[in-house]
Amino acid sequence: MAGLLRIGDVAAQTGLTVDAIRFYERERLLQAAARSNGGFRLFSKSDVEDLAFICNAQELGFSLQEIRELITLKRALHPDCKQVEQLLEHKIAAVREKIAALRRLERELQQAMANCESNLRHGQAEDCPVLAGISLAKRSRKK
Repeated sequence: MAGLLRIGDVAAQTGLTVDAIRFYERERLLQAAARSNGGFRLFSKSDVEDLAFICNAQELGFSLQEIRELITLKRALHPDCKQVEQLLEHKIAAVREKIAALRRLERELQQAMANCESNLRHGQAEDCPVLAGISLAKRSRKK
């Protein structure tokens, strides 16, 4: 079985942990590894490339399910670029929603900071309106 790597060697090459590699295999993102006579997992160059693909896709923010879809498309004889485009459109929309939510959060935090600064300017350091506001916000979100 020349050219095949044991899991520790693959982990060293990819920067992944052995547990992460096993997880990807269990989740069927990575094809089941061949086994040596001693039962050790053996990985090919193609497996290492698949792991790099998985890591790169995760860095782009794709979920495991989305990566599974991308891998299926990648392995197809004639990958359908239209399906990839649709996945990307969905991902871009999700990213834009997250950006909008983060901007709202930033505005809320800036307002809280302004409330603190105003309170301190008026010599009311012992009575922080932000703490009361956080308590109220928590109660209102539970409803």
